[in-house]
Amino acid sequence: MIVAAAGLRSLGECPLTWCLQMYTRSVDEEYRWDDESYKALAANKVTWQDVVYVLRYAHPKIRQHIGAVLRIIGRGRDAQLLAVTLIEEGDDQYLVVTARHLTGAEITSAEALLNRGQP
Repeated sequence: MIVAAAGLRSLGECPLTWCLQMYTRSVDEEYRWDDESYKALAANKVTWQDVVYVLRYAHPKIRQHIGAVLRIIGRGRDAQLLAVTLIEEGDDQYLVVTARHLTGAEITSAEALLNRGQP
């Protein structure tokens, strides 16, 4: 199920190579982790629990799908913005590659998108 927030482009209007969507409800997806996933998270000082929270419970969130790469931005359990990078391995099946906290201008841009339509 794809739910786009008002003001963002629909899938039909996106360029062939990428599309930015903001989701307000969850999509049925499976996430897989490997040893490299956990190493990358540790290197960026991000807990796997925060990544799961962003993937499963954070709303709204920003999704950017570029080929087989999916990047999801959302607020973690501590309300900090996280960018999670995944690789699509099959239909709605993703490998978690890494995650990091947003900084500086990234926060400003993400906040503007996440707060669209809210008073």
